[in-house]
Amino acid sequence: MRTFQRLLTGLLAIGLLAIGLMHATALPGSAATPLPDIRGIYVIGQKFYLENSPMPGQQTWLQQAIASPAVDGILIDLDWTDVASPTATKTYSWTLLDSMAQLAIAQGKKFEIAIITGGTTPSWVFTPQPQGLGAAFSNFEYVQADKPGATCINEQLALPWDSNYIAALADLLQQLSAHLKAQGWYSSMTMLRLTGINTLTDELRLPAQPPSAMAQFPCLNGNLQAWISAGYTQGKLATGWQQMLTASLRAFPDKFFNVALITDNGFPAFMPDGTPVLSPPAAVQQASAVVVSNLMQLAGQQLRGQLVLQSNGLVNLAQLDTTTISLAAANGTLLAWQTNEWELQGGGAACGGSRASPVTCQGEGEFSTLLMTGIYPQGSSGTNPLKASYLELFAPNILAFPTAVLKAHHTLLQGKFVPDDPPAPKPAPTPAPTAAATAMPASAPTTMPTPVPAATPAPSALPAPAAIPMPAPTSTPTAKPMPKS
Repeated sequence: MRTFQRLLTGLLAIGLLAIGLMHATALPGSAATPLPDIRGIYVIGQKFYLENSPMPGQQTWLQQAIASPAVDGILIDLDWTDVASPTATKTYSWTLLDSMAQLAIAQGKKFEIAIITGGTTPSWVFTPQPQGLGAAFSNFEYVQADKPGATCINEQLALPWDSNYIAALADLLQQLSAHLKAQGWYSSMTMLRLTGINTLTDELRLPAQPPSAMAQFPCLNGNLQAWISAGYTQGKLATGWQQMLTASLRAFPDKFFNVALITDNGFPAFMPDGTPVLSPPAAVQQASAVVVSNLMQLAGQQLRGQLVLQSNGLVNLAQLDTTTISLAAANGTLLAWQTNEWELQGGGAACGGSRASPVTCQGEGEFSTLLMTGIYPQGSSGTNPLKASYLELFAPNILAFPTAVLKAHHTLLQGKFVPDDPPAPKPAPTPAPTAAATAMPASAPTTMPTPVPAATPAPSALPAPAAIPMPAPTSTPTAKPMPKS
């Protein structure tokens, strides 16, 4: 029976992928403009680092970090509400974004953009028409389960397959692209983060119901039922994702797109046929992993040669996110990392331990080991070792460990950047659950909505769509946490 379940799950997942590809929209090829060189060190630019200094009377964290010879650019990391008018539909103020872009340009450096959607989606996106855009939404509970002092957060999230929501996202990207071109800054931009499917951070995820967190956070108990009531299916999610990719590519046809992955229970656990999975934990994790794998396979084909997969939690070799490495290899994408933020209050990344008990980096050598682990996650020996394209670091770490960061900068820039010759995808079978899944109790509604009708098949050669910028929390005086799970 277990073998049959594995086979059935694999076949259903492959069917989902085929449906998603049929829904893909063919776009004209990327512009003749060469793709940018994305390599190097990016300082994480959030409101806190833009507006605050290490000591009174000094330049801000971000001003000091971008001036370092070891730094190649800024990650402009903002919430959607940081740039959107609170009341006027489809109206934007780019003041915060411009301030960070100008810091990079003044130093002759580059920038990438991430605009977080999720819980920071402007209210007018949900306001009924004609006053607003009328996007469909639902309420969910979210918690950074491994963060000290974490509590449940109720978030109003747009349904990621809703056409009004996707139209709002597409308009944001078009206005952003037009603004950068009008300012003369478009050529300094290297990457756009693919967002649109977020909760609190720029990482690709949706509220889930992992068994490992249920005892401590019983508030999560209703998330699967909320998704059922909202009409969630993996097919709808795949269709919405493809439309977001299309919108991104249309706005930024000659840029790279990066996506930050959550590979541990980052999505609600449903089988492809819509059956919710409650236990055992391995089956819940596997059901979530299948979604991530399928979404990355769709993105890898549509964004061929322009996609980077990254993990926002680089710690050390023992805690390396090998799933992200495997997905990058399987889909022929580039690889990158952002360091962990376990020491966020005191300096950014830790060099070991856990989020609850971080181990502080002791000197240049230890921090250098952390960075080199990200650059060469499988070791630097051999003729062509796996190498990351860039690292995203917090400003306090850049200022505290200048020698280690400079070494990483030089290592990342070694050799020639050949964006038009990405690694060939390696066939990787969709993983199947490792244990029989337990469905929701019989009393829970399980009727799923009518599947989205299949669109006219698009040509198989699909150009690459782009990513949406992602922002950082703005209401707190500390930089935004970026959860790993």
